[in-house]
Amino acid sequence: MTEKRIRGDFGEEKACLYLENKGYNIIARNFSTKTGEIDIIAENSERLTFVEVKTRKLLGMGRPSDAVNKAKQSRIIKTAQIYLLRNPCEKFIGFDIIEVTVTDSINPDTVEINHFEDAFDASGGRVLFV
Repeated sequence: MTEKRIRGDFGEEKACLYLENKGYNIIARNFSTKTGEIDIIAENSERLTFVEVKTRKLLGMGRPSDAVNKAKQSRIIKTAQIYLLRNPCEKFIGFDIIEVTVTDSINPDTVEINHFEDAFDASGGRVLFV
């Protein structure tokens, strides 16, 4: 397993714990099709959320969420459509981004989490956060 994959798994685990603490139920992790992959699919009483998790050690390369460009958003939306065809849902649908940044190189469990709810939408991948 590569360092990047280990870091990604670590970030996804932290993101799942964060979402569960906010009252979400984790439905699936790493839902994958030929079109793409969705890191986390979670739901609460109001909405079904497709979550892209970006993990970085430090912010020297910019915000982790900057890596979720329009092409990435488009792949996530198409993958979500496939998920919804297989698993119909009557809840509101959201596309979130969770940034996980390791803030202390001595203690890698020290993380900062930023959650961008409704970070983009399915009507063209328009980014809704700054």
